[in-house]
Amino acid sequence: MKNNYKKIIKKSNEIYDDVAKKYPGDGRAVLWNDPQSQYYRFYELVKNLDLNSTNKSILDIGCGNCELYKFLNFIGFRGTYTGYDINDKLLKQAKRRFKNINVYNIDILSQKKHSKFDYVLMSGLFNVDVGQDNDFIYSFIKLMFSYCRVAVIFNAISTHVNYRDKNLYYLDPAELLTYCIENITSRVTISHHNLPFNFTITLYKFPNWISINKKGK
Repeated sequence: MKNNYKKIIKKSNEIYDDVAKKYPGDGRAVLWNDPQSQYYRFYELVKNLDLNSTNKSILDIGCGNCELYKFLNFIGFRGTYTGYDINDKLLKQAKRRFKNINVYNIDILSQKKHSKFDYVLMSGLFNVDVGQDNDFIYSFIKLMFSYCRVAVIFNAISTHVNYRDKNLYYLDPAELLTYCIENITSRVTISHHNLPFNFTITLYKFPNWISINKKGK
């Protein structure tokens, strides 16, 4: 796993170094050629969140050059945004584009201690095939969940398609949903109807009263 993980990181950085150099200022630097579809995916991630509270915090994992931050500003997000990515070129783009933005080169799989955020969001991180497998992705999702206080929301490309691109990675939504329910939380929603060939999953933390009930108190 350790050697394979190094290969995943290396291939990912090679791909995004190349596109970041070609496209220094928009969604194409993270392989989104269509701003409309990218923003619709963002909307699916945040449409049920409390974006008006100044007390809410968002962690954007795989933030790239922070198009999600730009979208959040468009729709009036008033809380605190933090972005994590492993690609320095994309993070430098984000810092040039947005003044005083909180972005960091952090690999969550290598972090021993970490902060907590109300919402943990991830868009498109699993889409490009960089040598990952389902076990790697399942472990990544489980770790993301440990970063949130309220919910984790992420998207992926469904296996229910009529064409497959050899450069993309497809996930079976039913298998992923089963894994999340059995290993992370049973408070799960899935949306497989709004975007062609894509789906969005939300994983919620249990409220305190359920935790207390489980303890028999």
